[in-house]
Amino acid sequence: MTTGFLDRISTPGGGPYQVYVPRHYTPERRWPVVLFLHGAGEGGDDGLLQTEFQLGSAIRRHSDLFEAIAVFPQQRPCCTWRGDDLSMALNCLEQSRRDYSIDPARQSLCGVSSGAIGAWALAARHPQRFARLLIVSGLVGPAAFVPADGAVVPPDESDPHHWLAQRLGHLPIWIHHGDADPLYPVSDARRTVACLRAHQAPVRYSELPGFGHNVWDTAFYNEDVLRWLLESPLPP
Repeated sequence: MTTGFLDRISTPGGGPYQVYVPRHYTPERRWPVVLFLHGAGEGGDDGLLQTEFQLGSAIRRHSDLFEAIAVFPQQRPCCTWRGDDLSMALNCLEQSRRDYSIDPARQSLCGVSSGAIGAWALAARHPQRFARLLIVSGLVGPAAFVPADGAVVPPDESDPHHWLAQRLGHLPIWIHHGDADPLYPVSDARRTVACLRAHQAPVRYSELPGFGHNVWDTAFYNEDVLRWLLESPLPP
C-alpha cells in the first residue's frame, strides 16, 4: 500500500487534491480522517501548495504521531471558500472515504484564516457530519468581504454567534486566535467562545498574547493539538 502525501483528482470536477496516508495504514482497521481547508495564500491548481504549511508541515514533523488520513482540497485562487469550493472539499472527503478505510465517527475538520471561515461554514451546513472542529485565526462575521455563498451564518440572523452556537454546541471545538490580529478581530473569536460556552459546548480557546493573524505555527506544531484532533468522539 502506497503511503505518504498522494496526488488525487476529484470527481466530479477533475481538480487536484492531496491525501496523506499514514505509513502504518492497513485497510483491516478504520482510521480517523481530517479534512483541512487552507488559507488564501495556498489557492491554485497545482494540488501541492495546500500541504506545504500548517497541518501538512506538522504531519511531516510528527508523522509518527499523526496516525490518520488527511484530506487536502485546494480551492481556486481567491480570498474565501465559496459554495462550489466547499462542495468540492466534501467531494474530496467522500472520495477518500471510498478509497480508504475511514471511521465515519472520527471525521474532523480544521481550517486556517479564510479556510477557518470555510470550516465554520461547512460545519454549520453539516452540523452532524464532523466529530471535532479546529479553527485557527477564523471569523464568524458577518464581513463584507465574504460572499453570500461562503458566509458562515445566514444574513437574516440577528445574532450570528448565538445561531452558530445553537447548531454546533454539541461539538468539541478548539479555537486559536491572536489578540492583536489586524485582519479578523479577536472580539469575534471571544464572542464565539462566549456563546458556545453559554450553550455548554466542549470548547477550548487559546488566545495568544501579542500575536497577529499568523498563529498557525503555534497551533499546528503543538503535539497536543494533533492528539486532540484524533481523539475518539465524545459520548452522546
